[in-house]
Amino acid sequence: MPPSPDPQRLASAAFRLKHDVGKAVRWSATTIREADAEALRRRLEIDLLRTRALGFFDAWMSEDGPLFLSEPGWMLRITRMSKAIERIRARLPHLSTLDREGLNVLDQATVVLAEESGALWRDVVSATSEGPSA
Repeated sequence: MPPSPDPQRLASAAFRLKHDVGKAVRWSATTIREADAEALRRRLEIDLLRTRALGFFDAWMSEDGPLFLSEPGWMLRITRMSKAIERIRARLPHLSTLDREGLNVLDQATVVLAEESGALWRDVVSATSEGPSA
């Protein structure tokens, strides 16, 4: 049986995911989704194309993702995030021509990333009883 990952490393890795991906994809989001489709499109462009959140996610998955294999609940959160990333990648090249429904799907995927990355960090901190403060 492989040794358990260091609790501080787990908490640090989860925090980086929450900050570099979850926060970045919702950086300029408002509490209520924009009523105007063009305003939503502009915001998604800023949050998804001008940040490097998708690249950060890929790097995180490669480097830190394996640390979370031992806990099924953590892996479930990572799976949800991976599916959201897939939805984003499928639509992002077509951002300029997406209809309102496509923009909403893209925006909802960013919500999933933000919520799941934050929840993973809270889960890890709770399970390890220590970690960086939010």
